[in-house]
Amino acid sequence: MKITVLGSGTSQGIPIVGCRCPACTSLNPKDKRLRVSVFIETDSIINNKPLRILIDTSPDFRQQMLVNNITDIDAVLYTHYHIDHIMGLDDIRQINQLHRKKVELFANKETAYRIKQTFSYIFDENTYKGGGIPHVNLNEIDLSPFDVFGQKVIPIEYKHGPTNVYGYRIGDFAYLTDCNFIPDTEFTKLKGLKVLIIDALRYRRHETHFSVDEAVEVSLRIGAEKTYFTHMTHDIVHDEASGKLPAGIEFAYDGLTFEV
Repeated sequence: MKITVLGSGTSQGIPIVGCRCPACTSLNPKDKRLRVSVFIETDSIINNKPLRILIDTSPDFRQQMLVNNITDIDAVLYTHYHIDHIMGLDDIRQINQLHRKKVELFANKETAYRIKQTFSYIFDENTYKGGGIPHVNLNEIDLSPFDVFGQKVIPIEYKHGPTNVYGYRIGDFAYLTDCNFIPDTEFTKLKGLKVLIIDALRYRRHETHFSVDEAVEVSLRIGAEKTYFTHMTHDIVHDEASGKLPAGIEFAYDGLTFEV
């Protein structure tokens, strides 16, 4: 698989409007962070092309497609319903128009319900459709492994404060954004990973996200061959912070690409 980090920033993105801190004024491209999302090209084949899976449609989804030259998506896996993870859904329309197909969406019960509320014009048959709408199939999932065009996906459930969030394991790769507690039962699903991407908001503790130290502790327990931190605030200045992490753990950045 080929994975591209489309966004590695917190809900406000980096730079934050009006902020003059070192990260927000940095000239290093690795300190410019769009809202979190990853794009996965698997070794499964659909219509003679690699299966393309997106995790979350951030508010920056259109920009992320343009920057990374993404012109086709087969499926979207949603982690949860917070605005910085769903608000770009409308931009699926261009994929529909380019390829004349629907895009499959996968979400747990609560997230599917909230998506239908937020984007009622897509799902309500009585709503005026002028201007076009995304053509999607919204599939409700639970913790059972499921199939996306022949690709097995394993959900991992954890806490983001009071919110239940789904991370996903695909092959030897797992993505766990927006978390501050992982139940012991879910760690068994994360054995033998080659690459892990996991939430690490900032150095200070936070009530709904792992701090950097907490993320290090959890990452060492999971024991992936390589771990990347994501969903960082402007507390993290990339080059300065990177030298403080244990071997095998790094901060992700927008545009980071690797193969698993």
